Amino acid sequence: MPMYGFQNNIQNYNANYDYVDNSSHPKGGGGYGKQLKEDYRRFFGSFITFEAFGGTYGRKDNYCEIDPHKVDKYGIPTLKFNYTWTDHEFKQVRHAQKTLRNLVNKMRGTVFGDMPSEEEGYGIWTPGQVIHEVGTIRMGNDPKNSVLNKYCQTHDVDNLFVADGGPFVSVAHKNPTWTIMALSMRTSDYIIDQKKKGEI
Repeated sequence: MPMYGFQNNIQNYNANYDYVDNSSHPKGGGGYGKQLKEDYRRFFGSFITFEAFGGTYGRKDNYCEIDPHKVDKYGIPTLKFNYTWTDHEFKQVRHAQKTLRNLVNKMRGTVFGDMPSEEEGYGIWTPGQVIHEVGTIRMGNDPKNSVLNKYCQTHDVDNLFVADGGPFVSVAHKNPTWTIMALSMRTSDYIIDQKKKGEI
């Protein structure tokens, strides 16, 4: 499905890419006028975009803590996240870049942009940039290694439960929403049962 609006900056296609045949399709035109209309007719529906997502491992080196220096507008200390990618994630991204670029070439398409270098992390996104990142208050049986039990109940406070993506111990990216819903339903059933028993 082609994008709405300016179809992903269609006003720049002619000006920036060498595949344009200058004799029949002169560069330039910008985002208005006759050239823009011709570009829409020529390029509309001819682009595809890939986004590759992979899994990450839970590691003790990645954690969050109360920031000793920063507070929010109410004076409450904020969370500070300590998170870095490993060779595992970088290899996934490199593999995805090579695979998808090869796919476009096999389809006789033109890949826009150079392959990101190792120094650029092969194009990996900044930690926290992806909306499906989860974890930080993981489930587990041992209070020394986890915050929650298997019912998403905190080990230290009986009437405190977490029903979002925080309890995850790992993630394959797609799709945490269903798992969050399943966990929250199980947690809700457990809360009702414990309330009836007078445990909480």
